[in-house]
Amino acid sequence: MTQADFIAQPTTRTTLDALRAVLQSGGVAQLDVAVAYITTSGAHELLKSMSTSLGGAWDALPKRWITSFDYCRTEPIALGSLMSLPNSSIRIYDAGFCLNHGGAPKVPFHPKAFLIRTAQRDYALAGSGNMSRSGLLRGVEAGLVISVNRLQPSEPSSVAAINAMHTWFTGAWDVSEPLNASLLSSYTQLFERRENLMSPAPTEDDVASTDTGRSGLSTKDLQKLRVCKHFWIDAWNITKNRGPNLPGNQLMMKRLSRVFFGFAATAVPENTHIGDVQISFNHGQGEVFSLTYSDNKMDKLVLPIPNVGGPAAYDNEHLLFERTKPGFFEMSIGSKATRNQWAKRSAAIGGLFRMTSGREWGVF
Repeated sequence: MTQADFIAQPTTRTTLDALRAVLQSGGVAQLDVAVAYITTSGAHELLKSMSTSLGGAWDALPKRWITSFDYCRTEPIALGSLMSLPNSSIRIYDAGFCLNHGGAPKVPFHPKAFLIRTAQRDYALAGSGNMSRSGLLRGVEAGLVISVNRLQPSEPSSVAAINAMHTWFTGAWDVSEPLNASLLSSYTQLFERRENLMSPAPTEDDVASTDTGRSGLSTKDLQKLRVCKHFWIDAWNITKNRGPNLPGNQLMMKRLSRVFFGFAATAVPENTHIGDVQISFNHGQGEVFSLTYSDNKMDKLVLPIPNVGGPAAYDNEHLLFERTKPGFFEMSIGSKATRNQWAKRSAAIGGLFRMTSGREWGVF
């Protein structure tokens, strides 16, 4: 018997809602995904949801992903995170042509399909959203999920439709290039070109800036925050939030700096908890820290406690955050000379900024 589900995002049922329902049906044996592009925040949301839904079975599940380098929309860190998963294989459609033509495809790769096989049923999700935060959760998207009982097929047209999608996936998989460290390195070099970081190709995760003041961040600025791997900031004097005799650990940043840390550039009320990020200092294990929108109209990031996972103090230091995988950031402290090098790299792509207080920060 055919079963059906729907996606009516964001009001009723999101793409992630529909996927979770399939995964929680039990006995998941195979996951095949074909999407036009994958953003870091999209990978973070999907992998978090799937690992939560499947628990220990997630690592053992065979996973195949097909995506593209088209227009440099897929983010290298997202690809690296998928490569590192157990039982995970990635292929890139027409990878060589895109690399040789600056990211322009010969024929655009544009599917959004999830094929899931369980012990008894075959599921096919076909929607409109890519593997981005917006495509999975926030954007206006629509789609359908159908499934058939593979062991007792009773509706030939539904079985034929799902079988045709599997045949299409197999054909696309066979002609796509396996992603390995060398191919990812070549794409990363293309993605991190000065021209691309200066004017990134928009994705579904990019929305118009809500900063309307003269010193506000523009939509182009926010796109740079999304694609850049590094974020640095002059800390200056940190508020003594831990007491008058203890160094503080709450970093005040420009409003909407949250975009670098993987969150949407949407307006929220003051004192809103935006989300959590994992931060490691000097290659430590890393812990989860809170990011909020403060009542001073700045994004406030809690940092590792001084002398307990963090440096002795943050006052007047130059802090660098490097995105190493979705939702995870390596923090380090730079000298004045190193900080000036960061500023030069930021200025080269139009990513050097100054707050009204005079504090500088940037991305590269």
